[in-house]
Amino acid sequence: MIPSLSLETAELAEDLSSFKSLTDFQKEIYSLYQSKQWKSAEILARFDLSHCISNGKSQHFSLAILAECAWEQHQYVHAKQFYQRLYAYDENQYRWKEAQCLHKLGCPVEAAGVLEQIPHNCRTLSMNMMLGDLYEANTRHSSATAAYLHALRQNPFALEAAERLAKLGADRNVILDAMNEGARSKGIGPSAELENVQELVSALVAKHKFQTATALQQLTKLGQIYPDNIYLLLKLANVHLCMSDPRSAEMTFERIRSQEITQIDSMDQYAHILGREHRIDDLNALAESLLAVDDKRPEAWATLAIYYEALEDHGKATTFLEKAIALDQRHAFSFRLRGAMLMTDGRPEHASVAFFRSNIIEADIANYEGLVDAYIAAGKFKEAIASAKEAISLAPRDPRAITLVGLALAHGSTDRQGGPNGQGLDKAKRTLRKALSFNPSSLRPLFALIDLYIREGEIDSAIEVLQQGLEGSSCVQNDMYGLDHISNRLGEVYALGERYLDAITCFHKALGINPELHEAQRNLDRVEKLIRGHEPESLDDLSVESPHL
Repeated sequence: MIPSLSLETAELAEDLSSFKSLTDFQKEIYSLYQSKQWKSAEILARFDLSHCISNGKSQHFSLAILAECAWEQHQYVHAKQFYQRLYAYDENQYRWKEAQCLHKLGCPVEAAGVLEQIPHNCRTLSMNMMLGDLYEANTRHSSATAAYLHALRQNPFALEAAERLAKLGADRNVILDAMNEGARSKGIGPSAELENVQELVSALVAKHKFQTATALQQLTKLGQIYPDNIYLLLKLANVHLCMSDPRSAEMTFERIRSQEITQIDSMDQYAHILGREHRIDDLNALAESLLAVDDKRPEAWATLAIYYEALEDHGKATTFLEKAIALDQRHAFSFRLRGAMLMTDGRPEHASVAFFRSNIIEADIANYEGLVDAYIAAGKFKEAIASAKEAISLAPRDPRAITLVGLALAHGSTDRQGGPNGQGLDKAKRTLRKALSFNPSSLRPLFALIDLYIREGEIDSAIEVLQQGLEGSSCVQNDMYGLDHISNRLGEVYALGERYLDAITCFHKALGINPELHEAQRNLDRVEKLIRGHEPESLDDLSVESPHL
């Protein structure tokens, strides 16, 4: 009789359950295996294997123990050889184990090839999940979608499969149909839990289709049913970032940290917010905390990279970011950070490669923003326009995507003599106004439009649009996020139009909202010097290109 088992030995127990009896010697071998004495179990299993071969007995038990001991000791090539020898006893089960070895060895194509030889009706939930993961790694997205749908038909609560399907752009109804089929096959009737899970799936699909308002509404509703749910809060934080609302995202991340300080998922994105606010001490504490929890996760090293980048130690920042990428080649955010750092380093062509790689892993408007910026900086305007149009195809109603088209058109609008193309600039302005119509509080299209007006000397038009932006932000953002930057920008434009008293009023307003806005303080000092008759270094300094916000 086989003794009771721990979770670690459950898979081996499944293999051994077919044995009617074990010898006393084999029971001792198995006992050593249960006690995690891999080397001792391996040595005895070799003796048992020799005995079985010489006496013409089944080698199943001995080979299974040898294979599992090799696996536990991370000797995956060795384990794979034993699993292949075990095909004679259970080909499907041991192909699955061989595929796991190949996966560990970093051979996704070979691993998928082994799993594909297992008939569809014999594949378990675990097999389908691994197949989906392997297909994703090989960019075989349609095959990955099929594998994950099959997983949901086996278990409607396999939410990782549903999440992967949403990320791959699967249709909401297709996912829900697979879940319903899985529920029927398992005899699961209608329930509040199943309905809530399907509501979550709908929210995930909406998020990945950039229907952010819908996703926010659905996640907020679920948050009322399941208050302080860390998973839901993480999704909410990410939706806020997609909606260009870093303040709400920051508050949500802080709420997560207050409840579960060991949480690592998406904390590098929280670190990015802290870095932009130059909160050095908080960044340092976050990096230390994440590394203490798990120094094998890319989020921890990416956070450390952001910390050193905030300290302007570009060398260390790059080193730690490369460590994050080495730990997980499919961590999209690390590649996005690499692109941003390469842009800071004045290497836009290399940055475009990093942003492109991030986008291949997970298509996202933030990646397209980096890609378009890199192409513009490299003077590749055709590529910038093409990438911006791809972003529009991905998210036709997302103001960030619409803004990218406007920016690309503005920078690419030159005639044959290299001068500004009026028709192209007008089209860029219309596009940026369209972006603002979707989100009046979005700073990037607003400032991009202002830059175009200033470029053409239309100071009064720039002032009018900024004043409308102040009104729009006041209505949309209760916490006054963005009003400081808009007030500062309006002051800059007033100064360019030589309306210095109005400019000073705007700079004071910006500093009243955000005393840490150093740019507003510098602008105020320059204009006050100008009024006193002291010429500042250059009045053009007030017309700096708008920051990425």
